[in-house]
Amino acid sequence: MPLNLHPLHRGTRRRASGFTLIELLAVISIIVILAAILIPVFSRVRASGRSAQCQSNLRQIWFATNLYVNEHRAFPYSTTPDGVNWRQTLRPYMAAGQPSNSDERNSSAVVCPSRDIVPASDSADVNKSSYSCNPRLLVNPATTGSLVAVPASGITRPSQIILFGDATQQANGSSHSQFWSVPEMAKDGDIADADKPIAVDDQTDSDPQAGGYIRYRHNGSMNAVLVDGHVRNFRKGTILNRNARTNY
Repeated sequence: MPLNLHPLHRGTRRRASGFTLIELLAVISIIVILAAILIPVFSRVRASGRSAQCQSNLRQIWFATNLYVNEHRAFPYSTTPDGVNWRQTLRPYMAAGQPSNSDERNSSAVVCPSRDIVPASDSADVNKSSYSCNPRLLVNPATTGSLVAVPASGITRPSQIILFGDATQQANGSSHSQFWSVPEMAKDGDIADADKPIAVDDQTDSDPQAGGYIRYRHNGSMNAVLVDGHVRNFRKGTILNRNARTNY
């Protein structure tokens, strides 16, 4: 007995399932285009997240420094005569143990998430710092020839002067305790040059000559916490003499 089809179904053919080659190529092309658009976006989002974490770290370091200053009425040394650097001195204020010149293990707050050189995970130095301090604020008695620490009350422009910031790493992963290679942080300057940008020395991590320089590791910018506790992101070439010097 012949099958009676509905008039709308008469003369129709069943279409083969699946994509044609042209349709498949079109889908692949769309996926490639979307990937080309989204991958850089995701990369920027990740970089932005790391920069935000870095800024949070610097804020925590400032809090620890502030606790120290409240007790001692002065900034800590960058490195004490016994060889204890500032991140080791601040360990008790970061709930990371007592100061020690033989143990760099510290709060993860001293580590920039965008650092290039990561020590071995089983190393006692896993939390070596990737930040440096302003040597005009956290002095080193070995270079100044004096044990007099800088009193916090003597800073007249706390909202302008960098206290800690992103620094270049040595081959072992650690940054120098000070920005000692930045000339504007090493000597007095004329107030007439206050708004002059500091020189940009484009050093990279692990360069033997890179120690003590500012590191612009966040898409051409560096993060810093200033004396008053607020955090700033400085694009390369925008740090002024007034952000480095304290003599005016």
